[in-house]
Amino acid sequence: MIIDIHTHLFGKGWVPREFFYGVARFITHEFAKQGIQESNEEMGESLMETSSDPEGEMLLAEMDEAGIDKSIIFPVDFGIGLGEPEVSIEEVNRKYAELGRRHPGRFIAFAGVDPRRKNAVDLFRKCREEWGMRGLKLHPCAGFYPNQKEAYLLLEKACEWKIPVLIHSGSMMVPLRAKYSQSVHFDDLGADFPDLPIIAAHSGGFFGYQQMISVMNTKLNIMADIAGWQIAATRNFPLFCRALRDLMDFTEPERLLFGSDSPSFRSIMPNKDWVKLIKDLPKKAAPGITFKDEEITALLGGNTRTLLKLS
Repeated sequence: MIIDIHTHLFGKGWVPREFFYGVARFITHEFAKQGIQESNEEMGESLMETSSDPEGEMLLAEMDEAGIDKSIIFPVDFGIGLGEPEVSIEEVNRKYAELGRRHPGRFIAFAGVDPRRKNAVDLFRKCREEWGMRGLKLHPCAGFYPNQKEAYLLLEKACEWKIPVLIHSGSMMVPLRAKYSQSVHFDDLGADFPDLPIIAAHSGGFFGYQQMISVMNTKLNIMADIAGWQIAATRNFPLFCRALRDLMDFTEPERLLFGSDSPSFRSIMPNKDWVKLIKDLPKKAAPGITFKDEEITALLGGNTRTLLKLS
């Protein structure tokens, strides 16, 4: 079973426009290296249109093409940091929960709540107790640290319900700020919530994974996904293989999870290619680096299956 621990769905007015313009700035920079010229504004508007998938139809088709059995879907709450979008975060969470119920064999919905909201705990409670959402996503880059007191109120509820929390780590496009999501902040989470499954999205970022290894080496409840590592795999495959091998060797293969961050990287590497690249690692890794079949099977879905107690 292949499970993608890290995906998003977007609909009209679900996130602030500034988020798409920031992503566009990054993509146009990458495209310029290939001689493709497009303005940030044009790309941003295009991304809003092409990423719109409020019913999950595009994601389901992408999953079928890639051979992905299940995807964990969750919203990102950027409203306090970037300005509230047209649709309230409560309504966006409700929509995600509805999609999870509509496609129970394919989608698993996590809640997405900025802990600084005055009603953050109540909203999280509604997401879990009324709508059945099975985890929590935090995005500190919107302007808070994951180890500050407001976030701890949500982590305490996650502990009570025994559900995992996935937290962005590492770098982030403008206008969001990566100082809030550095690996060192996860050390407090491991110390203060040692029994709570915490997933460091992006493993601290491709250029910050070694610091995340340092944290995970002693804080054994911290897991990590490799969403967003498609760029590294495309740009420097040997370095990607070395980093993934280091993560497995110095944490544990059982604590690493496959993720895509779809739809963010579709234009850089389609998910079918991302899955194939990971699947092929036991036979096609960079020279001098080896991966076992059972390690890759666990990475692609076995570990997430165990974490979420899926049949």
